[in-house]
Amino acid sequence: MAVTEAGNCVVDSKPKLWTRNFVLICLSYFTFCIAFHSLLPTLPIYIEKFGGTTGMAGLAMAALTVSAVIIRPICGWALDRYGRKFILFAGILIFMLPSMVFIFMLPIIPLLLLRFVQGFGWGIGTTSQGTVVSDIIPGKRLGEGLGFYSLANSLSLALAPAIGLFLVDRLSFQSLFLNSSVLTAIALFLAMGIKYPKIEISNKVSKMVFMEKAAVRPSMVTLLVTITYSTFLSFLALFVIQKGMATAGVFFTVLAATMFITRPLAGMIVDKMGRVGYDLIVYTSIATIILAMIVIAQTSSALHLALGGILYGIGFGSIQPAMLAMCINSVAPDKKGAANATYWTAFDIGVAAGSVIWGIIAGYFGYVLMFYLNIIPALLILPVYLINNKNNAKLDPV
Repeated sequence: MAVTEAGNCVVDSKPKLWTRNFVLICLSYFTFCIAFHSLLPTLPIYIEKFGGTTGMAGLAMAALTVSAVIIRPICGWALDRYGRKFILFAGILIFMLPSMVFIFMLPIIPLLLLRFVQGFGWGIGTTSQGTVVSDIIPGKRLGEGLGFYSLANSLSLALAPAIGLFLVDRLSFQSLFLNSSVLTAIALFLAMGIKYPKIEISNKVSKMVFMEKAAVRPSMVTLLVTITYSTFLSFLALFVIQKGMATAGVFFTVLAATMFITRPLAGMIVDKMGRVGYDLIVYTSIATIILAMIVIAQTSSALHLALGGILYGIGFGSIQPAMLAMCINSVAPDKKGAANATYWTAFDIGVAAGSVIWGIIAGYFGYVLMFYLNIIPALLILPVYLINNKNNAKLDPV
């Protein structure tokens, strides 16, 4: 609270969120995500078209995920030890160079090897961007800021696969790889325009850790959530086709629209209410994720898909930025890199493990039972979240 010359008390305004730096890092993340997500549905098509098997098509995602998981803890340690700027630039460049080589239409084995290299760039780039944005956002608006920042990923997921498939269908794979290269170059250019906050590097950060202890609990919650998320990414389209319906597009459209509302709103709730806000988000998310699974398992119309998208958008869209904010709020400033790395490693592992586990279950028992069984990881969120839940005084608003 401030006092004017006339002696009147006025309430301090909230610290500014939408600064030049915040806009630039959000745009950089957005273009980086589009470059990444446009390759997800198209590289398997490339592999199958040029002589690869269906199993080899799945390796395009697996190779990237493995290298991203390997590099994230190392990147988190390096960010805390050596700073942000040049590590971020290096990550984006490492992602961009394979895309540029892809333009020459490589055979499948070299492409998969470069895709593994590209995973290092994706892991370094996204971990660095997440750490930079947590430096830029004012502490009192961290949840809100992360909610808006994560919209870049949501919007990319809604747009990029369609862009990639359009380029392949109407133009060529070369145009796809050129598009990915140009977008990544734009992401790098935008990152160069950021005025990076000066971070005090602690001399204590010398020993590399693969998990930041204070960030493990919210990261484990995220892992369980993304195990459920993997069912939609990997199997919903196939399930809908099996049901004789045209497309699963309505689910993903409604999901993206719902998350546009829930992500920033969830961030504002945790900023304002602290631990009570986190509890509210987690309990609500568990309930809506379970309901979404029940609705989708019984899908027989576009209305079911839309309702499932709304319910899952409320749950997934709320809990993801809330858990990321919890990770960052739970650690000292000189451990933000490690906290981001722990969170995103859990995210990657959840998606990858879920795709494998649910694929096996769907193969033996069918998609309906697979969706119902997703209720189990949703229920496991509660005991994981409640471990040491009372020891989080630093999560309360200041």
